[in-house]
Amino acid sequence: MSEPTNELDADPFQPQPGVALHHQIREDLLLHLRSGKWSPGHEIPSEEALCRHYGVSRGTVRQAISDLVTDGYVERQRGRGTFVSRPKLESGVIGSYSRFLVVGPPLDPGGRVLFCRRIHAAKDVATMMGLSAGASLWNLERVRYTEGTPVSLQTSFLPYELCPELARQNLASEHLIDVLRDVYGVQLGSAVEYIDPTVADGYAARHLAIAVRTPLFRIERTTYTVSGAIAEYRRAILRGDIYRYRIELR
Repeated sequence: MSEPTNELDADPFQPQPGVALHHQIREDLLLHLRSGKWSPGHEIPSEEALCRHYGVSRGTVRQAISDLVTDGYVERQRGRGTFVSRPKLESGVIGSYSRFLVVGPPLDPGGRVLFCRRIHAAKDVATMMGLSAGASLWNLERVRYTEGTPVSLQTSFLPYELCPELARQNLASEHLIDVLRDVYGVQLGSAVEYIDPTVADGYAARHLAIAVRTPLFRIERTTYTVSGAIAEYRRAILRGDIYRYRIELR
């Protein structure tokens, strides 16, 4: 078994226009954490190393790390460095019958499309989706609304071959699940979802028209087709002042 490493992938960082750098770096570091490459208790690369890798200032790197600290993914140890936090315990829903419900107004179809672009999967995204590094993906980011109020910021990754020409579809007016089913004939099956509390950073606050540090839900969802293939890997945030989650046990 190989020893854990705190090295970064050799793939060069490619910043995307219109998205705050510290937010992009946070998301890239989060993929390293989610992939298991950096195991709990191990030190992540130093601020100096991260500055070199991403080609940004120390202040930008510190903001990205601070966001990860706030969300509980890493912890700073004075005089030692920054280390991967121990994983949270998972609690399954136990009962003869259970339902896990989002309580709040329904999301409007579609949403404001920030971008929909074809990308080559970085190693960490590919690992999360069970694909080879460099595989062709769609990367879609939308602001979702309810009754005209922005309530969710969603970033999705989908296999390109599953839905070619996705960028040509009316993603501003249609639910993604409807596009996959009606246009591409994709039969969706199960999904696995993780939910954590977080607070809004500047990027989220700007797009959701809320104050920085407003409480949010952070949702990570993997959706599978009926044959078991991954159809979508999604990271989203949802306003905690409008929605809440309810578990029913019977």
